Amino acid sequence: MRIPALPPSDWWRCAAREVWLPTAAEMAEIDRVAVESAAIPERALIENAGRALAHHVHERFPTGRVAVLAGSGHNGADALVAGRTLSAWGRSVGFVRCGSRSPDPDVLAGWRLALDPPEALDRELAAADTVIDGIFGTGLTTAPRPAQAKMIERVNAARAAVVSADGPSGVDFTTGRVPGAAIRADLTVTFGWPKTGLLSFPARARVGDLISVEIGFPPPEPPPSARAVTAAWVAGLLGVRPADGHKGDAGYLAIVGGERGMAGAVVLAARAAIRAGAGIVRVVSAPENRKIVQTGVPEAVFVDWSASEAVQSALNWAGAVAVGPGLGTGPARVGLIRRVLEEGAVPLVLDADALNVLSAEAAEAADAPGPLAPLRSVLLTPHPGEMARLLGTSVGEVRGDAPAAARRLADATRATVLLKGAPTWVARPGGELRATTLVSPAFASGGMGDVLTGVCGACLASGLGPADAASAALTLTGLAILRDVDEIGGSAADVPDALPGARRALGRLRPGAWPGVNLALPAVPVAATGDRAG
Repeated sequence: MRIPALPPSDWWRCAAREVWLPTAAEMAEIDRVAVESAAIPERALIENAGRALAHHVHERFPTGRVAVLAGSGHNGADALVAGRTLSAWGRSVGFVRCGSRSPDPDVLAGWRLALDPPEALDRELAAADTVIDGIFGTGLTTAPRPAQAKMIERVNAARAAVVSADGPSGVDFTTGRVPGAAIRADLTVTFGWPKTGLLSFPARARVGDLISVEIGFPPPEPPPSARAVTAAWVAGLLGVRPADGHKGDAGYLAIVGGERGMAGAVVLAARAAIRAGAGIVRVVSAPENRKIVQTGVPEAVFVDWSASEAVQSALNWAGAVAVGPGLGTGPARVGLIRRVLEEGAVPLVLDADALNVLSAEAAEAADAPGPLAPLRSVLLTPHPGEMARLLGTSVGEVRGDAPAAARRLADATRATVLLKGAPTWVARPGGELRATTLVSPAFASGGMGDVLTGVCGACLASGLGPADAASAALTLTGLAILRDVDEIGGSAADVPDALPGARRALGRLRPGAWPGVNLALPAVPVAATGDRAG
């Protein structure tokens, strides 16, 4: 059901505060515990899922014939309930068995509805305006068998809109991999909570609009190892600044960066930090950058990094330190990074060239970096290339399992890791994971990482821990980009001035405004292919 007054670009306003991201195995365990503990019968879960699916199918595609493709498992049963419900509401519905056996016939609740054999698929697809995909569920991790693969390819080539039950058949619900043929859905209605793989590419490109619906599961105990970073949750982290607050209460941030000729990076970081709410920012940079920094960020205090006592004073003064934008990797900069790591106790965010220095040291040692600063909080913000160098692996390996890569670096360094991507993953030492839900092509622009570093630094300086600071910074930056920056042609320089509006928008949330929905994400742009096949 679309909210008439809320376009898909604003669906983020409706997300719940607490949204888990279970793996397929974790979701299966949640299901098992719920049923075996008698918290809710399995038949009730299937009924709730199927009726929620029917509701969203009818609200999104209210006319025309519906074809239900039912596999052998629970997803097939969910799809049958949806089709039965739509039929009871007066819709024209056809049913096709797509597995080796039929789902539990009891879910038809006595309705005499014919479940046609697989040979009827082409006939039903030709007549259908909407297809409900219930072929496979969360358990698939390999390529579909040839018979089901051919069914999927025929669905993708059909003219009908496709709604997937829980997730598109053929994708891996945990990793987001697509090992073979996979449905390209227009809408996915997922049950309980979104599964981790549905937020990850390439699966995310096949999900279409993603609607996560509550179907009666009790609170998971223990909770899944990952959760979604939602606007409602971040609004609670940021809170409200008191009317009698002092600039010191907002946080003092030192930003170290800007080698000669690289002043733009540190200017972007400083502007972003100030617009994100930092009380005072000092920029520790090359003396040649003084005029550029003071012109570009007149609110900031410039510190010449060749003046040792002034640098020490800035580091002692700061409530948090951000290191890396445009820093350079020469011997003097390596020494400066070591000085920042070894002196002081305030939280740090390390990005860009600070990470390049760490990866060079790790390459010399032929191992991942060890603990960086055991007595202080540290946030690392690599992109996949930097992460690959830090771990001594390939970019492909990092992208192939981004959550595992983030966890590995977090455990090795005892630091919180923000691994940039779509989604961006935040990993704390010990395994807790968070994932962003806001993605946009506009993130793929030079300087966006410098902006994010500045916002991370501002959030750290305000008193948030590194994982919460990373979560808040990702949300503020993401909202600023989604609301005010063009997807193509937008510049990182556009983002800082959009940050206050993004923060104000967090005060206009509408959690609960979409009954039964805990998370809704619009479809991501997908390159045209001429048809749906592939």
